[in-house]
Amino acid sequence: MDPALKDMGKVPGMEVWRINKFKLEKIPKADQGMFYRGDSYIILNTKYGGAWDVHFWLGSETTIDERGTAAYKAVEIDDSLGGLPVQYRETEGHESALFLSYFKEGIVYNFGGHQTGFTHIVDDLANFKNRLFQCKGKRNVRCTQVDLKVESLNLGDVFILDCGKEIFAWLPPQSGRLEKIKGIELAEVISKSERHNRCVVHILDSDYDTDPKFWSYFGGLSALRKVKKAEEGGHDENYWRTNRQSIALYKASDASGQMKVTKVSEGGLDKSKLDSNDAFIVDAVKGGLYVWIGKNCTAGERAKSMIWAEQYLKQNKRPEWTQVTRVLEGAEPYDFIQWFTEWSEAKKSKGTDPKLYQCSDESGKLVVEEIRNFTQTDLDGDDVMILDAGNNIYVWIGMNANKKERDAAEGIAKKYLETDSVPRSKHATTEIVFQTKETVGFKKFFKNWDDKMFKDVSLFTSSFNFFIFQEVRSVANVRKLMFK
Repeated sequence: MDPALKDMGKVPGMEVWRINKFKLEKIPKADQGMFYRGDSYIILNTKYGGAWDVHFWLGSETTIDERGTAAYKAVEIDDSLGGLPVQYRETEGHESALFLSYFKEGIVYNFGGHQTGFTHIVDDLANFKNRLFQCKGKRNVRCTQVDLKVESLNLGDVFILDCGKEIFAWLPPQSGRLEKIKGIELAEVISKSERHNRCVVHILDSDYDTDPKFWSYFGGLSALRKVKKAEEGGHDENYWRTNRQSIALYKASDASGQMKVTKVSEGGLDKSKLDSNDAFIVDAVKGGLYVWIGKNCTAGERAKSMIWAEQYLKQNKRPEWTQVTRVLEGAEPYDFIQWFTEWSEAKKSKGTDPKLYQCSDESGKLVVEEIRNFTQTDLDGDDVMILDAGNNIYVWIGMNANKKERDAAEGIAKKYLETDSVPRSKHATTEIVFQTKETVGFKKFFKNWDDKMFKDVSLFTSSFNFFIFQEVRSVANVRKLMFK
């Protein structure tokens, strides 16, 4: 076993390693969430009760050797933990909601690979090379390093200009409120973790178009006319649902020397079709790809599971970045069993995993963004959100949601059910819930629900570690409280 894996998985929490010349390099906690596009990483999340999730993350510019090493090391971790972890393949820009939930302040994609990464910048600010990051996303914000030039900017996204001793958070008027707050958080993270507070942070909000120091890095204030319009920056959403898609089950085998898949069934899947002696692929379309490994499969077959998934994607001309999850018989997560109509109802009921989504209906297309490991603080007063509890669908309407969003709430719930492929009772119901008037049935899905959080004026936000007012949870207040 790789020496870097000694004592892993014993304490609840997250551990991160980077592939460096076929070996694992442990990433310090302060640097977790910063990824280099030329690298591959392993992330182990140890949960209470002896359960684990293993993710291997592949940067867009990682080498074939590093991709292979990441998959191999994930299997090594798997074997060391008794073969029980659920294994996820993550690709840059298309990470699962579960993966993104580990990094509440968002994740950052840097140029380069292990040759450039994780040297402590604070020790070499004299030779610092300025960096520009683009932050996109309504809920799960990703900050990607882009070329430092005015053509990279647009009026709909937040950008972070990192100049070593100075950091600029550029917040144009058409960027989202939550996106702005995440941008401020990232500036704070860089200031604290990389610079040990030895830099000045500038928040450019109303003065986004007048600050001479910021614009000096782009050729002066005259460069403003070259900035792209918000719509030219692309959509933040990456999950569109237009109609109900058919889920399919395939049997996978390479007994002939080549991977062969045979369709077993389509639609509501039947658990009895799974055979302990074989491996199967569940294609959940927008829900990702699952490789199920029977308990009588060999260690070699377990190790090939991700290779089979990649071959399947290639053969079926599916995007290379499609999310892939490997599950083992007897340790199936709810995300997997939800696709089966004939799974043990007792296990399915016990394992029901409610899901929280931010939803909007734009141009007739339903935009869905999942928030994993959610808490009450994820219910933002500006939003309309859906809580999917299986046969009960709740539509939560924030106090500050606009009239159009409030009026469309019932229609969004209906479209959510119409476009959903998860088997449900024909008696599945939808319920509209208003902020401060939440029902007992709704509140039970949130750990440690606190009625005072919404009914009183004060709201505690753990990630900022201070009290703020729900009605004035503005960028100006966050700026004031974080950078006194």
